Amino acid sequence: VTSDMLPVNNVMTNDTGEYTCIVTSEAGNAKTSVTLSVEPYDLSVEANPGLELTFGENVTLTCTSEGGPTLNYTWMLPNDTEVTSDMLSVNNIMTNDTGEYTCIVTSEAGNANTSVTLSVEPYDLSVEANPGLELTFGENVT
Repeated sequence: VTSDMLPVNNVMTNDTGEYTCIVTSEAGNAKTSVTLSVEPYDLSVEANPGLELTFGENVTLTCTSEGGPTLNYTWMLPNDTEVTSDMLSVNNIMTNDTGEYTCIVTSEAGNANTSVTLSVEPYDLSVEANPGLELTFGENVT
């Protein structure tokens, strides 16, 4: 580029690098360099009430990101289902909902992702019977 300015519009992570300006005149040459560092999105996921859940509970996962132009959020669920939203609610959670949930943020500047793992504990079940309980086929027990 032959100019005294180098505009870098809509900066993306792949614009990271060293930029050198060389000035040439009858008196000689001079150059200086500057390093441009573009940080990717700062992503975080919040799980309410938490990541360790009991069978039947509800959970809401919220993905947040700072910076960038218009951001698009997509959740990838353990069963490979895609949900387009920054917030994901899983109601009446079951043990087959256990697994990795990934939030993917995309924009013109690129993309980033972060994941959380939900753990669902089954009910703690027990059965108690009185000693010596004898039943006849077809009877009811409470």
